[in-house]
Amino acid sequence: MKIKTVWKWTKIIWGLTYIGFVVIFVIVLGFFIAGMLQDKTALIDTVAMSTVTLLLAFASLPNLLIQLLSLLEINQKKTFTATKKCPNCRHTIDLKITED
Repeated sequence: MKIKTVWKWTKIIWGLTYIGFVVIFVIVLGFFIAGMLQDKTALIDTVAMSTVTLLLAFASLPNLLIQLLSLLEINQKKTFTATKKCPNCRHTIDLKITED
């Protein structure tokens, strides 16, 4: 077995595991919230509401990290490259454009 094949299957299995974890997390959280909505005393209980709030905050941490990392790259200029054939001589021309 080649290392590329192993790496490909590792990425696929990791991706499916991550998606499965997210789906199970959302389903469990949905059942938890539905149970709280049916029990009127659970809505008054601050421990149950704090648990739901902390679980939702925990679920949003990866997105917060991505937003903070994207702020670090705000001053970088992007470079675009376009390839076109010259209409006169048919040579390939590479155009490099830098964002201002």
